[in-house]
Amino acid sequence: MNYFITSRQDLLTSAIELAQVKRLRIFDSLHQPATIVTLAYNFAHREVEKKLDVGGRVINLFQYFQKLPYRVFDARSDGQLAQLILHQSGFVVHEAEHAAYAGDKKRVQVVYNDQRRIYYIDYLDRFGFLDQRDFYDCGCRSHSEFYEDRGRVVTRQYYDGQGNPKLIYYYRGGDNNQPVLTMIRLADRGQVVSFDTEDDLRAYFLDQLVEDDPHACFISDRSDYTFKAFKKMKYLIPRYQVFHSAFTENGQPDGKLFTVYDGIKEMLDKKFLRGLISATQQETTEAGKRFDTAASYGIPVTYLDQGLLLKHIPFEQRKRGQIIAVARLTNVKRLDHLINTVITLHEKFPVVDLKIYGFDDSWNNYATSTHLKRLVKDKQAGDYIHFCGYEHDLTAVYETAAVEVLTSSYEGFAMALLEAQGHGCPAVSYDINYGPAEIIKDGESGRLLPAGDMHALYVTLAELLQNHDLLRQYSAHAQEAAAKYSFENVRKRWADFLKKERLYQE
Repeated sequence: MNYFITSRQDLLTSAIELAQVKRLRIFDSLHQPATIVTLAYNFAHREVEKKLDVGGRVINLFQYFQKLPYRVFDARSDGQLAQLILHQSGFVVHEAEHAAYAGDKKRVQVVYNDQRRIYYIDYLDRFGFLDQRDFYDCGCRSHSEFYEDRGRVVTRQYYDGQGNPKLIYYYRGGDNNQPVLTMIRLADRGQVVSFDTEDDLRAYFLDQLVEDDPHACFISDRSDYTFKAFKKMKYLIPRYQVFHSAFTENGQPDGKLFTVYDGIKEMLDKKFLRGLISATQQETTEAGKRFDTAASYGIPVTYLDQGLLLKHIPFEQRKRGQIIAVARLTNVKRLDHLINTVITLHEKFPVVDLKIYGFDDSWNNYATSTHLKRLVKDKQAGDYIHFCGYEHDLTAVYETAAVEVLTSSYEGFAMALLEAQGHGCPAVSYDINYGPAEIIKDGESGRLLPAGDMHALYVTLAELLQNHDLLRQYSAHAQEAAAKYSFENVRKRWADFLKKERLYQE
């Protein structure tokens, strides 16, 4: 079995998890067994797996050990459970609050999630302190947290299908009232195993997968969750790291490595990793040189279906002046370059309109998204610059936009550019590492500009706003430029990789 390892799948699905789903389809077509492995707890697993059509194709660390009997929701089940818990001897139930009181003291509080299922239930003592919080997952009590009087968690215990503690996390008080994980205990296979860190637990779990499947091959998509665990595993099996972004902080091959990649050379030398996979040929070559390995492979992280590549998309349906950007609101995307350029353009071209699709990045308390939105507000540009949030299906957006723009400092592949080109949308991008130069045919399907050159960005967009025939020409060649990322072409890359690494399973 080929295991694609990540943290978790969220409803706001990231490009990494979408790439894993695409990879599953390719491995299926090659008749090679594959599944996704997630290492973090995820309350939304049922909804996400349905959305991504990967039901039965995901192995989660916690689910692997807990084996809870999840229940499909009906209107009565969680309500009946809540009533059973609230109606305890001596308590008065306040139905509107979903709470139970002893005198004037709240002692039990039921909290529901957006799907009207029980999310957690709080148990408070006679002084009003939270003592215990029970979390529920698809109708099952999944785990409990126990607190001390300063509100810090002391233990968290996960239950098995019979309600017995299966996995227990122990904490001690740390600086700034933050709990510090000190020990984990797991009851498994007739013994109790202790771990000092989550990396130790993950290593044990991954070793269990190998014991269950001696032909296991691990493809890591989240190095921050896997590298330390790989080093602690007792089994040396084929393991590969996928670069979904640049491996240095400035996107240049000789730049400072991201901290999570500091140990790659050692891991390759000690066989904790067998090889590297990059989404572009340029990064493949540069990663091989930087980490001194011949096992550096270039395989795109996504593909376009043949039906899309052959689809006729009338240029007449594109809205004149409509610029789009598909990017999360984070500093590396340099959306302020595009916003300021559009504000300047609007003075000369009132028809210009910018729509930004992507979720707010939570890093640094949403500093970037706050700054960008304040910039638009301060410049009184809200009538023609719009933050549209995350959308799962951007088909209509790509097929009605006049041009897509990418202004990032660096990328790993620039998936949104490929999707735009596949939908016949002209593209303008800074020529950065990695992806744009391999996706856009400069002067044929779009334009490549010097990295960070806002003047060139203004001049180019002004030219395209005035020259509708040039945009029509770019649109006519966009799908042709994207054709090298067809399902068949990407499938062949994976087949070649599996053959060269002798990983084909009969």
